[in-house]
Amino acid sequence: MLLLVAAALLPSLAWANGASETFTRTSLALILMITLADISGLLFERMGMPELVGEICAGILLGNLALLGIDFNFSALLRESQFMTYSAELALVLLLFLVGLESDMKDLLRVGRNATAVAGAGVVLPVLMGLGASALLGINGGLQGWFVGAMLAATSVGITAKMLASQGLVKSRSAEVILGAAVIDDVLGILLLAVLASIAVSGEFAYSELFLIIGKALLFFAGALFVGQRLMPEIVHMVALTKHASIWTGFAFCLALGFAQVAAFAGLAPLIGAFVAGLLLDDVDFRVGDTLQKHTLEELIRPISDILISIFFVGIGALVQLEVLLDPNILLTIGVLTAVAIVSKGAAGFMVQGRGFDRLGIGFGMIPRGEVGLVFASFAFAHGIFRPDTYSALVLVVLASTVLGPALLKPRLSRF
Repeated sequence: MLLLVAAALLPSLAWANGASETFTRTSLALILMITLADISGLLFERMGMPELVGEICAGILLGNLALLGIDFNFSALLRESQFMTYSAELALVLLLFLVGLESDMKDLLRVGRNATAVAGAGVVLPVLMGLGASALLGINGGLQGWFVGAMLAATSVGITAKMLASQGLVKSRSAEVILGAAVIDDVLGILLLAVLASIAVSGEFAYSELFLIIGKALLFFAGALFVGQRLMPEIVHMVALTKHASIWTGFAFCLALGFAQVAAFAGLAPLIGAFVAGLLLDDVDFRVGDTLQKHTLEELIRPISDILISIFFVGIGALVQLEVLLDPNILLTIGVLTAVAIVSKGAAGFMVQGRGFDRLGIGFGMIPRGEVGLVFASFAFAHGIFRPDTYSALVLVVLASTVLGPALLKPRLSRF
């Protein structure tokens, strides 16, 4: 049924190629992308897999229609559309803003030695093993190996957290280590992205430039947090004078964009600014009307971000070229990097000290890469660091880790 719908819409998309038909072309593409993403996400959730896997698979379907005998290059349509390009960039900003909102600085300081040790090993091991595997596989030119390692270092806290919550295990000792370590992983991953993104944009890889970028990123984090903690409560208080929820949505949206632009002016990736903006607001209470709600802001911005992030995930999938699977070298790359993704995070769980912890289960809980890993892959591909075949392989590695992580963790939950 889905293929029939796609076949019915695609001739219209192909026909709408004049300047006056931009609205028609973009509208039909959005209808197709959002509808397929929603249906695929629902189907994959019913099968016990994360929704984003279904959304990416919907994009893979649209980007590889030629394999089904439909002569239409959907990925070219996305690349040529300024709206689609900006939507993907805006989705990344909102995605990192939400990651910041979900990252509690106070919890980050309270997670303790075990979570910190697991997080540190969960970043260092994947980066080192990713660099080594990239060199063996021939993916070691320029920044490619570093981006592969950084992508493998990311952990998707949302996927594991949802699984633990459904089993009522969020407060268990092993679960607290997983969630704390995953949040620290996100922060370390964002810092790593700040460094790699700045090097990718500037083209410099000198050690002096590297230290300058690291210093600039740390100063930006520290300065933004200091100013935000001093000013943000007052700003929030002024915004709270209105009782309209729409004001909060606009406030959050503009704050994410504003900090993203400030980061860009500082020579950092805009994503870093969006993450810091979310981090600043996490510990602030928001009053909407007469109700004080801790998570109001996240709930208000979700409808916008969900649509844009769905478009982003479909776009990521559409750029995957399934014909690369015919190349034995690409299959080897996928297999080796998937093994690295599992082993490196699994080993990190054994950094836990003390009794009453399921170390293997903690390691398995860190395996899903999810949306954060895709941010690295998307950025590297957009800046010409990854070739199309490498990018396709890495997206499939992220998908494999996102599916295998919960599958490996599920039998261990009884030990939590």
